[in-house]
Amino acid sequence: MARKSVTGGTVGFPVPTSDMEQLAVVTKIYGPTCDVLLLDGTTILCHIRKKFKGRRKHGNSISIGSVLLIGYRDWESDTARKNCDLLFVYDNMQASSLADRFTIPSIPFASAFSDITFDTNTSIDIQYTTTTTTTTTTDTSFDDL
Repeated sequence: MARKSVTGGTVGFPVPTSDMEQLAVVTKIYGPTCDVLLLDGTTILCHIRKKFKGRRKHGNSISIGSVLLIGYRDWESDTARKNCDLLFVYDNMQASSLADRFTIPSIPFASAFSDITFDTNTSIDIQYTTTTTTTTTTDTSFDDL
């Protein structure tokens, strides 16, 4: 926003203003879409608009655990809500100030990384062998030529 258009002090960031907007946290990323966790514990599919992709995405990087402002699709019925659209990506400083005013869903650590498994019962024995090689050189003098 242009500085001449701002009245008062700093420019704020958008907050949910209607019941069609809500705060959500990213749980999985699929490329142009991602799964987001809502406050009531449901997970829905969020569509990342072109505004947040490509050359303009450096300030809007989305990763697991990012706090988003999403908007429901008003043409879907309330009972069949399975999709939403991304409206805004909050950075860490904005998300911490949002946590003071709103309730933000939190993802449990185990569900965020449930695809990764570690096997701790395996022991690996590594044996190192050394080999030596010998080289022979012949001394030729140029005096004989």
